[in-house]
Parts: sequence; C-alpha cells; structure tokens
Amino acid sequence: MEDFKIKTFRSEYNFDFPFYKSLSEGESSALIKNIAEKYNVTESDIEKELALKQSFYEDSSALEGFELTYLLFKIGIKPRSRILVNWYQFKNVDKYNIDDFDKYFYDIWFPVADDIDIFDESLNWILSIRHDGCISFIKFLS
Repeated sequence: MEDFKIKTFRSEYNFDFPFYKSLSEGESSALIKNIAEKYNVTESDIEKELALKQSFYEDSSALEGFELTYLLFKIGIKPRSRILVNWYQFKNVDKYNIDDFDKYFYDIWFPVADDIDIFDESLNWILSIRHDGCISFIKFLS
C-alpha cells in the first residue's frame, strides 16, 4: 500500500486507515511458488500466464459501484474473511479484511494507476482489476 493513499485516507476521513499487513519477501516468494504450482504457470511469467487463463467479466467494471463480495458471489466464489491484493508481480502483496477492502475500495484502488489481483489464501480464485476497470478472473477447478 502506498503511503500517499494512507495519508489521503487520514485527511479525508479523519481516522486511521484500516488494518492491513504487507507480506514479507519470503512470504511473497512462497506465494509465487504456490500460485505457479496450482495454476501450472511459470514463476518468471506468472502475471502474464495467469492473465491468459482468465475469463473477462463483462457484466460490470470496477469504475463505479464495485462491491467485491457481491461480484464474487455472482461468479460462484465464497471468499474467506481475509484477502490478499497483489500490486506488482506478486512481490508487493497486502492482506486486508474483506469487509474493509469492500468499504474503502476506491480509497485503495485508483483507476488509471492501479492493476491489481485479489485472492484469498485458498488460492482457489484470482480476480484481476485493470487500471481501466476491466475485471477478469480465474477459478481453480480441482
């Protein structure tokens, strides 16, 4: 999470940004390995190869009225209470409470600037939101 977003949040809402935790380098490395194995992609091209396996969600975009839990429900995903957000190549990943993320989505994700991947620790699904609001997803079918 970028510092300017936290500062902007504090000045706008007059209270601290909701709790989140950034994964360590070791945790991120383990995550990359686990995702690559689960989805049968290479670690070095993980983002590109996952994108090729994803389906576009054409019923809406993230530009307005986005609700993560509602969207996940519509595509048949029951998320855990904690989600992870990948900001860059699965090397910059933050963990959030899903309710906080939903409530403050537009304070976390900035259109035009941010391409993110959202998933939970099950790694059974990954939802991606591009900087233009386009949404795509992949579900692991065992």
